[in-house]
Amino acid sequence: MVKLAWFKTYKVGEEPGKFDLIFQSWDSAVKVTELSDYSACTTWGKKEANLYLLHVLRRRMEYPELKRAVREQAQRFNAKTVLIEDKSSGTQLIQELLREGEHAVTRYEPNGDKVMRLNSVTSTIENGFLYLPEKAEWLGEYLHEMTCFPKGKFDDQCDSTSQTLDWIKNGYSFEGLKLSVNMHLSYDALDFGETQACLAHRLA
Repeated sequence: MVKLAWFKTYKVGEEPGKFDLIFQSWDSAVKVTELSDYSACTTWGKKEANLYLLHVLRRRMEYPELKRAVREQAQRFNAKTVLIEDKSSGTQLIQELLREGEHAVTRYEPNGDKVMRLNSVTSTIENGFLYLPEKAEWLGEYLHEMTCFPKGKFDDQCDSTSQTLDWIKNGYSFEGLKLSVNMHLSYDALDFGETQACLAHRLA
């Protein structure tokens, strides 16, 4: 479904000095047995039409540790938006963090199954908009999971990534404003100059 050759790379230290938006995407799980899923947080920098994967946290955590980790990762990278899937453990996590003043937390409501969700956004990767660091301690596991999906053992990093790409594709922050999902901005054969003109017209 996702091919290794589709990913672009950047050298650490040569990524954009300032991003338009830094945000995070969480796929949460709260069991810690050897067979249970991991929780995964991917941290992204958005620069114009491009997305840079800055960091991946992947760990089995019980709920109290997971909640602390969401706060710590957001503070570490100064994330302006923290996406959390609004189901099972994620629903409680969203409610508690918002109640405690973590206003960057944003509900994400998925459509379709995991395979459908990733398939709907693979064009973003295939068209060269997603950049990975050339070297990172988490990179091997991330690429293995992304390229083996849906036949791999785990899919937490895939879910976090597809959540990211779907959110960006269908509605995201732009210069402090929230774009509506019904604008249908797509990364399929995207020309960013035309997109900026479109945004300026719609936000005027």
